[in-house]
Amino acid sequence: MLLRHTLLYLPAQIVGPLFQLVAMIVWTHVVDEHTLGVITLVTASHELLQIAFLTWWSQYALRFFGRYQDRGEALRFYRTENAVMLASIIIQSILVTAILFLVIAPDANTGLLIATIGYVITRTLNLYIGERARVRHHIWVYTIQQVVGPSIGFVVGLVLIKLLGQSAEWPLAGYAVAQLAAAVIVLPKIGYGRSFWPLDREIVDHALHYGIPIVIGGALGWVGLNASRFIANDLLGVSAAGLFAVGYGLGQRAAAVSAMLVTAAAFPLAVKSMEQGGSKLAMRQLADNSALLTAILAPSITGIFMLRVEIVHLLIATPFQQVTLAVLPLSALAGAIRSLRAHFVDQTFLLHNRTRLMIVVAAIDATVTVVLSLVFIRYWGLVGAAGATVIAAMAAAIVSFAIGFSKFGLTLPFSHLVPIAFATIAMAALLGNLPEAPSLVVLAAHITAGATVYIALLALVYATSLLRMLRLHLHQQ
Repeated sequence: MLLRHTLLYLPAQIVGPLFQLVAMIVWTHVVDEHTLGVITLVTASHELLQIAFLTWWSQYALRFFGRYQDRGEALRFYRTENAVMLASIIIQSILVTAILFLVIAPDANTGLLIATIGYVITRTLNLYIGERARVRHHIWVYTIQQVVGPSIGFVVGLVLIKLLGQSAEWPLAGYAVAQLAAAVIVLPKIGYGRSFWPLDREIVDHALHYGIPIVIGGALGWVGLNASRFIANDLLGVSAAGLFAVGYGLGQRAAAVSAMLVTAAAFPLAVKSMEQGGSKLAMRQLADNSALLTAILAPSITGIFMLRVEIVHLLIATPFQQVTLAVLPLSALAGAIRSLRAHFVDQTFLLHNRTRLMIVVAAIDATVTVVLSLVFIRYWGLVGAAGATVIAAMAAAIVSFAIGFSKFGLTLPFSHLVPIAFATIAMAALLGNLPEAPSLVVLAAHITAGATVYIALLALVYATSLLRMLRLHLHQQ
């Protein structure tokens, strides 16, 4: 079931994140460092706001909304949902305005302000609708929310830049328009209410009890992920933040894209296992999930490291290349460690309603990131900022794994990890013996060659299981 659901979610997990990666590359060719710095700081600020004012509710909905539908109490949930979403949007709009003028761009014009607020509101709707869709495996709804904003928004923003100039409001406006379209398209097809009152105190109290630790943990996680950007901005200026954003953003997004190939389908299956079979079955499902996650992350991050020189020289504009080349492998490593922790071990805490433990782990990540970034940036500049995130991610992961193994009986799928490691090493050996690609076509050939070796070796190891699955599929047809 995990593999089937993963394949169904695959378009959403590939297209949207892929366009985010493409956008980061293309922006280096069409805007300057200052504009790119503003764009990345606005989007990073919204990530913090949605953690504070949306995640507590969206995670509650992902975990418990199915119960309300099964009991025929969906309307009771909907009216509370509407009130929470309206309050969230209003608060986020006010706060992002303050952040824009006080931290990011004190000289921001009206156009940038409107575009920023529009981006925040529509992105909030997309994120929440997508989470609600995952509860009932409404894959096409989730796909629209994941794909339309990043892809169509990128194209619209690029056109606006070409027509109207290199101002930060145009990419943000492009995303806002596309995200609004994505929300409007699916509204007639998803369940929702039309009233905002009366608020259901029982639902709100339950959601807050479940979600507030997630908010605190998520906010601390955001600090771990983004503090280095803002510290670089404060110590070195917004242009330095723009330079850092390329390598750091590409590395983090590459890890996130790889992880999201499987995580959209994985956690709902773990929730189902917990509800129907209890903790042992859920922990077994998480272990299976982690094997598939590792099988995606390991070759992706290794490939980035082995091909980093040609990736940067062929894809990134010259002014950004030196910093990107130094930052990219460190950022990808930190992103992989955080993805493995967030989509494997930390989910143990969610399943057991022990969300306060996430605060402990995230606090370690945030504290180490802030302290080391302040020190490392002064001595090693932007490379030091990236190095600080690697050490912080490792420290938090060690604590998270220790808690998961000792308190909840979580295990590692060693029988799967060994062949994954073997196939990854073989792929790295091949890539290490290839000359630097002089063109995008040759780079694509190198990537294809590495992927082919990796997949072929794993297919050889799992040939018996794959044949069994194929026969079962043919029999069902």
